Amino acid sequence: SLTLGAVLNGELRYTRGPHSWITQLGVTHAWSKTPTVGPFIKTADEANLKSLYEYRFRKYKKVALYGGLQLITPLAPGDLVAAQDTVLRLQNVDGSEILGQALADERTRLTKSFSPLIFKQLAGASARPYAQDLATLDVRMAIAGQEVWASGYTLADDKATPELELKELQDYQQLGLQLEAELGGKIKKNLVYAFRVELMYPFVTSIDTDLSGFDLLNTDLSFKLGLKISKWASLEYVFAAKRLPLIVNQWQITNNLVFSLTANIL
Repeated sequence: SLTLGAVLNGELRYTRGPHSWITQLGVTHAWSKTPTVGPFIKTADEANLKSLYEYRFRKYKKVALYGGLQLITPLAPGDLVAAQDTVLRLQNVDGSEILGQALADERTRLTKSFSPLIFKQLAGASARPYAQDLATLDVRMAIAGQEVWASGYTLADDKATPELELKELQDYQQLGLQLEAELGGKIKKNLVYAFRVELMYPFVTSIDTDLSGFDLLNTDLSFKLGLKISKWASLEYVFAAKRLPLIVNQWQITNNLVFSLTANIL
C-alpha cells in the first residue's frame, strides 16, 4: 500500500492596537494505492481559506467582535471506484432517473474539481475563557450565511435495491447560527493536541428538502495529536469527521498520520 499527500497550514496576522486582521490557509490532500483497488483513489482533499477582522476590547481582552469570509472546497475531481460491475441509478433534481454503469476497478467521475464550493460570511463574537499551557479554550458564536455551488452526483444508496443510487447535487444557500470551539495545549514540551468542533444550524434553507430541525445541522469535527521531533520536523495524527446533510447525508471520516516539515519565513 502507498499513500502520497501533503498538509499545508499557514497564517498571516496583522495587529495594531485593538484591531487584528487574521488570514488562515489550510490544505490537506492525499492519494492512496492499495492491492485491492487498481487506480489511485483520493483519500483526503480540502482547501480552507479564512480571513477575519477582529476588534478586541481594551478592558476585556478575552472578548472580541469579529467578521469575515471563508472559502472551503476540494481541489481534485471526485470519482467512484466499484469493486465489481455495478448498475447505477442517477436520481436527478427534476425527479427523473437515468440508469448507468460503473465498471469494476475503473474510475467513474462524480464531481468536477472545486465542487462543491462553500462560501461563508460570518459576523459574531469570540471569547477565550481559559488559557494555560496545558489547555486553551477558544469559543466563537456567529450569524453565518453560506452559499454552496455544487454539480455532479453523490452517493445516496438504498440498500433495499440492487442498483447503486446516486443523487444529483444542486446549489443552495443557508442562513443560521454557527458555533466554533477549539481546545488545545501542550501535554509535555514536545507533545501537543488540538480538538475542534464547528456546528452550523440553519434557520433558512433555499431549497426544498425532506430534512428538518437538527437533521440539517452541518458538523465538522477534528482532532490532532502532534509529536515535535525537532525544531523543523514533527509527527502528527489527524482525525476528521464531517457531515453536510444537503451534500452527503452521512459522516465522512478521514484518518491520517502525517510527517511535517516546518519553515519560519518571517
